[in-house]
Amino acid sequence: MTTTATIPTSFDERLRTLGPGETLVPANFSDFIACLAECEYRIEYERGNIVLMSIASDEHEQIVANLLYTLVSQLKENPEFKRYGSNRHVFIEALEKAYSPDAAVVKGQPVPFTYSAGKEAYTNPWLVAEVISPSSRNRDFGDKLLGYKAIPSLQYIIYLEQDRPFATLFERLSGSGRWRSTDYDSLSQSLPLGEFALEMKDLYDNLNFEPKVG
Repeated sequence: MTTTATIPTSFDERLRTLGPGETLVPANFSDFIACLAECEYRIEYERGNIVLMSIASDEHEQIVANLLYTLVSQLKENPEFKRYGSNRHVFIEALEKAYSPDAAVVKGQPVPFTYSAGKEAYTNPWLVAEVISPSSRNRDFGDKLLGYKAIPSLQYIIYLEQDRPFATLFERLSGSGRWRSTDYDSLSQSLPLGEFALEMKDLYDNLNFEPKVG
């Protein structure tokens, strides 16, 4: 298969040949499914491209860990909410897009989509959250955000910056396809999620940000 042969499968080879930033490789959906079984790092599929996700920084991974811990703490008393990390894709069948959010929550029973034996995504997230990387920013706030907003079940999208305490919460307006976005830039603030809330101080716990000079 020509396309998959051009994509490095190991983590080390990817860093050596392509570097740590996000990279797009033209491919069809069958190529993407084949790569899922081989690649040691995260990949997505969008608009006829396999997206080789950027290699996460230390700050990225700390924020993701805080995010997952905070979601578990908030939702553990309610079994209706299932929490997921980045190893389980969100698939948007109508758009043939496959995303790997840093964290996601499904309310109720997950509705699966099977790529191949042993490889499944789910199609009905209630919440998705992403820690923004420099090389993915344009796509995160462009095609990817539009893709997420097209998911009927999705109510909340959270984007978290990794260089400073800053979050953007996209919230679906009740009974419509319209969305409201709110920015949060203080550790004293919280992100409201219906009957739950995520505290900024918990999301950015134990991170120290250097003040900008000039």
